[in-house]
Amino acid sequence: MLNKASYERRILNEIRSLPEEALPKVIRLLSLIKDEFVAQKVNHEIVNDETNHEKTRDLLSTSRGNWAEDIIAEREDRI
Repeated sequence: MLNKASYERRILNEIRSLPEEALPKVIRLLSLIKDEFVAQKVNHEIVNDETNHEKTRDLLSTSRGNWAEDIIAEREDRI
């Protein structure tokens, strides 16, 4: 496996070999790739963050009132 500097050199050489008309598309593709990795990281953090789910479950289980009815009533008030 190449190290980061080797990958960067290879990517730059590939980009330099492209015609100028291809550069806007390359930028869009790089943005899509970056967004994909950012989204994967966020999704991975959400999936692995069970503490929020556990807190919600604990809160609902210790609630003295009927939270489902409260939510329904609140929604009906908005309609």
